[in-house]
Amino acid sequence: MHTDLPVKEIMTTKVCKASPEDNVQEVAKKMVSFGVGSAVIVENNKPIGIVTEKDLIVKIVAKNLSPASVKVSEIMSKPLITIKPTKSVREAANIMMKNGIRRLPIVNNDGDLIGIITDNDILEVALDLGEFATLVKEHAVGYSELGGICEKCGKHADVLKEVNGLHVCEDCAMEGEE
Repeated sequence: MHTDLPVKEIMTTKVCKASPEDNVQEVAKKMVSFGVGSAVIVENNKPIGIVTEKDLIVKIVAKNLSPASVKVSEIMSKPLITIKPTKSVREAANIMMKNGIRRLPIVNNDGDLIGIITDNDILEVALDLGEFATLVKEHAVGYSELGGICEKCGKHADVLKEVNGLHVCEDCAMEGEE
């Protein structure tokens, strides 16, 4: 994962937001319309809590409560953990892992909500970078960092070199150069 990539580069800016006075049913409908698994609860654009799918299941469905009769402020998770937009994706991932959370609202210096980053956003970036690294390795001339069985002598090698269309160990590669 690129350690210096700031979260503002991958954050979602259209955040599903709700008021603490909204009922749970209204918030669930907003989440569905946004196609997301959480809503950030805000007062004057300052995030004060978050409601997730898990909150809806554990705090409403499992207790057989009526979503229309419960205010979202009663079930939201708080205090809310946030991050600044200039912090790195790695820092965001560490905060999320340390706190056991999957969503991290992003706030500016005034504390206003400007975006959100999720574990899926981080995974997508990590996969993109991993795929890029794989492509570089696949198209690099000569060496493969992936070890395997030498196609000439049959021994396992940590590094194989392509010689005359074969993936060979360093010893067999040197024989072919002589």
